[in-house]
Amino acid sequence: MKTVDLILYSPGLGYINRGLETFTRELYEAVHEAPELAVTLFQGQGDDIVDGSRVVRAPRRNASVYNLLPYEVPLGRRYLIENLAFSLPLIKAAYQQERPIIHFSESVPARLLYKLRQQFGGDFTLLFSNGGPVAPEHYMRFDYVQVLTPMQRRQALEAGYPKERLFLVPYGLDTSIFDAERVAPSPELREQFDLPKDRTILLSVGAINTHHKRMDWLVEEVARLDESEYFLWMVGQKEGPETRVVEQLAEEKLCADGFRFDTFSYDRMPAVYRAADLFVLSSLHEGFGRVYIEAMASQRPVLAHPTGNTNWILGEDNPGLVEMDQPSALADRIKVFANDPSLQRDTSQVNQQRARQMFDWQVLKEDYMSMYRSIQENKI
Repeated sequence: MKTVDLILYSPGLGYINRGLETFTRELYEAVHEAPELAVTLFQGQGDDIVDGSRVVRAPRRNASVYNLLPYEVPLGRRYLIENLAFSLPLIKAAYQQERPIIHFSESVPARLLYKLRQQFGGDFTLLFSNGGPVAPEHYMRFDYVQVLTPMQRRQALEAGYPKERLFLVPYGLDTSIFDAERVAPSPELREQFDLPKDRTILLSVGAINTHHKRMDWLVEEVARLDESEYFLWMVGQKEGPETRVVEQLAEEKLCADGFRFDTFSYDRMPAVYRAADLFVLSSLHEGFGRVYIEAMASQRPVLAHPTGNTNWILGEDNPGLVEMDQPSALADRIKVFANDPSLQRDTSQVNQQRARQMFDWQVLKEDYMSMYRSIQENKI
């Protein structure tokens, strides 16, 4: 097989540690040494620089300069500015490389490439990974689509996206770095992170916002619990006004020593998961929810809202599935887990086994390679 030029990109990789960014980094690490691929990774600037990547010095969406302006620049506008600036070297590579496949999750640069190809031509292929997720009408223009779950595939087909241009390949994860044997036991980790040793630690990992991750809902539910028995640990990227809403709500509803907000580099996340007792994510919709897999691989119970995606990821009979839009339901389920060590243990073991069998890179790498081969052989 002729060598395939593959371009990966992520503007936030470098300073944001969450699903899209960590997926892009791990995908690069999983496939960049494959002899049939020539892989180029474009990433943003920051402390987390991947070996061999091309760093694009675009203005970051969280740049401090925005705080100096006499007016508020919405996060969406900041994101757009960052992506437009990030697109310039990416466009150059798309036209210089030989028929590259451009595999992406964030669509602003790809939409620019699509428009340029319409106007001036271009021999590159756009492969969209639907990790947002977005509805099918938003990706119909792209040449190929990677869906992450059976529910996404069904939605795409029902919307009329061509079956032969659709690939069901979930996100991969190096589950070995989350193994219990690779980090210290929880008591030592709690001391390391300055967490209370005599309470149940509830961990939520995700952007600290209200519109998607619903961290405000999580605070409200934890406020229903006995504050002397639980500690809420919210780890993730801060997002301006919405983060401030969550912070203010926590200060109002929870005791001063009953919660904390943190941000950590990706290499510390295995220890973060292992320092907690339960993992909770209150969002009602996730394109995939990579943090579910990280918590599962860390042998932790996962509490999540039941959807077609989470039912498939966790298993339909997983006791961690709880209606996150029903007041008190989450608080009640937290108490069930906290008061039943055998339920915690059994659920944790099933979760870890499922993560290893379904989502480890060693299992999925060949699926990604097969997807690239198929696209190369059947480019539209």
